Amino acid sequence: MDHLLLFQHFDSYGARLRMEGISAFAREIGWDVQCYEEHVDAASLAEIMALWHPIGAILGPSTGRIEYDARLFSPESTVLLDSFPPHGLERFATVITDSVAATERVARELLGAKCASYGFVPWNTKRLWCENRRHNFAKILAAQGRRLNVFEPSRQGMEIREFQRELVPWLKALPKPCGIYAANDRVGTHVLSACKLASVEVPFDCIIVGVDNNEKVCEGENPTLSSITLDFYGSGYTAARQLNALIHGRLPNKPLVSLPPLEFVRRNSSRIFLQTDRDVLRASEIIRAQACEGLSAQDVFRVFSCSRRLAEIRFRKATGRSVLEEIRAVRIEKAKQLLKDPKRALSVVAGLCGYESDTTFRRIFKQETGMTLREYQQSQQPRQ
Repeated sequence: MDHLLLFQHFDSYGARLRMEGISAFAREIGWDVQCYEEHVDAASLAEIMALWHPIGAILGPSTGRIEYDARLFSPESTVLLDSFPPHGLERFATVITDSVAATERVARELLGAKCASYGFVPWNTKRLWCENRRHNFAKILAAQGRRLNVFEPSRQGMEIREFQRELVPWLKALPKPCGIYAANDRVGTHVLSACKLASVEVPFDCIIVGVDNNEKVCEGENPTLSSITLDFYGSGYTAARQLNALIHGRLPNKPLVSLPPLEFVRRNSSRIFLQTDRDVLRASEIIRAQACEGLSAQDVFRVFSCSRRLAEIRFRKATGRSVLEEIRAVRIEKAKQLLKDPKRALSVVAGLCGYESDTTFRRIFKQETGMTLREYQQSQQPRQ
């Protein structure tokens, strides 16, 4: 059996998904994956190579615990995965999740809210991916004539409680409403906590967007956290596939492959309406969370302490849609996500999206997208 070396840390959400993608490709062609998250120098790498005689290596993002010197690795059998070693980057095949596209989508969400000020909150230690997001966001704002306020912790690597405590005066000082780009979902949760400490109401005084769309984190917050989904699984799978092509001489140009974000998930931390209405906010969250579980319009109207007719008027005035239109929109978006899987059986999609009738669902999907389920599924597959 051929052995593949994977160097990365494994204690982050993205790292685990990258590992799943690499492992999926490895299983398909019969590779064994050996994982290391220790510092790699010449001596330790030589020892690892002698132990496994690997066919190649994938280098994941560097951190404080794991750094690389690209001079130690062969460009003929190494792929960089969301990793930018300081030496010889241009010599290596590289796969990245597109930080620029992700930040552009976040910026559209925040700029669309027409905030009085905009801020960026970084990870609590210096990271290249974090600096890239900050830089790209500042550039987008500058093009719109807006200035970016960056939170600067007093020291690197501080404890969460200190981080949140220092955020409070910074948040209070920002003109309201403010739009905050959190470096990732974990940072977003710290900003939400600091808003509570600062008596800054989300999303009315401050809207917040994170990165990764870690559902356990985002759904566990109150209010729930909006976030963008990066294709970590796809980047891992693609890196392994690129390595296979590289070692078989089918990847001569050592390209940079950039995977766009998968989707933006709007939750209550950035749900801004045409008119502020807290009942509509609660109703919209119920629809987002339960539309694909057979939710009816009547279920939604129970949120309101008024007649159904008045509730419908309030909902449409705030969102521009009726309750049924909002339920349908959430279901169609769910269907689109399901249909990105080429192995997904079309017969099960209707049920997974909250429809009892497959015929009704197919008709509505065609009306909304202009395509049949099969046509849409085929359109989502990468071109060879």
